[in-house]
Amino acid sequence: KLQVVPSPELVKEGDNVTLVCEADGNPQPMFIFYKQNLDDWDDLSGLTDAGSGVLNLHEVSKNSTGTYKCQSLDLDDFSQIEERVDLFVNYIEEVHVKMEPSSNLHEGDTVTLSCDAYSPVDLTYQWKDEQGTMMGEGNQLVLRNLTFETPNTFCCKVMAPSVPGLEQSKNLSVAVRGKPRIVAISSPLYVHQDQVINLTCKAIAFPRPTLQWTINGTAHEYTDNQHITSNLTVRVSHELLREGARCRVSNELGTSEKHIQLHWMDQKSTAESQGVIIVAIIVAILVVAVLGAVIYFLHKKGKIPCGRAGKQDITKPEARKDKIVVEVKSDKLSEEAGLLQGANGERRAAADQVGQS
Repeated sequence: KLQVVPSPELVKEGDNVTLVCEADGNPQPMFIFYKQNLDDWDDLSGLTDAGSGVLNLHEVSKNSTGTYKCQSLDLDDFSQIEERVDLFVNYIEEVHVKMEPSSNLHEGDTVTLSCDAYSPVDLTYQWKDEQGTMMGEGNQLVLRNLTFETPNTFCCKVMAPSVPGLEQSKNLSVAVRGKPRIVAISSPLYVHQDQVINLTCKAIAFPRPTLQWTINGTAHEYTDNQHITSNLTVRVSHELLREGARCRVSNELGTSEKHIQLHWMDQKSTAESQGVIIVAIIVAILVVAVLGAVIYFLHKKGKIPCGRAGKQDITKPEARKDKIVVEVKSDKLSEEAGLLQGANGERRAAADQVGQS
């Protein structure tokens, strides 16, 4: 019995394949492997371990496709017995990418990218940019309104859905040519005399541009893909305050220029003071408005009584307490008065009786 591991239907280029040959002899017989080559058979004994019955094929390619046989010798009658198996290695080859038009692309143009490949099985196509973002499916990708920011590298990924893991990729570069465009520059600066400052200018273009400053200083330049950035360290002078600084970027297709204006520090302080005053006024108005709204809301809910009626309600419990106290005291006084009156009456009656006698 001769079998292929893994399944021969799913073998692809780059896989490691094992052919296992077994027989029920005792003692275990010796095995020899062969691969058919036209009308002949190539001996593969050099790829096995002393007739162990296991043939290892490393990183197979489409050339590994063919018919293999395992042969053994029957020691009883010295006859040969054999078993055959067909191995097919799936592959993808001849991956080609192209674009139309093929050159001289400018901002605003449209370009079509195409991808083709050959395989004995059905293929699908995917397009991704240099960041790995999916851009589309199918063997064509149309890019419209090109800009300098358009990714300059695209990848066509070719896959065979029926054979998991069988895929190939190929890259295509898209270069958009044009006059330099300045994309970032230092905002207006507030400085004082003899201060050391840093000015920044960043541009994008293809072909790669050169960047110059209209003032002298120490410049440090950096490039990232089609971007070029320059940081200029300079000491503030009367001329710099008066004229400002200009960043000029140029290549063979044109030149772009932008101006950086500098201001005295006093102007900044005045502007900041005015801004603080305005903010303070706005905050004060908002606070008063909020307090007014809260007071009005509480008044509507009856939480804050107003006027004489409110005062009466608030003092009413105290009035009741006083009234109770007064009434208690009044009762005591009445009782004491009654007792006194009774005592006085008895005294008066006794006096009258003494008088009458």
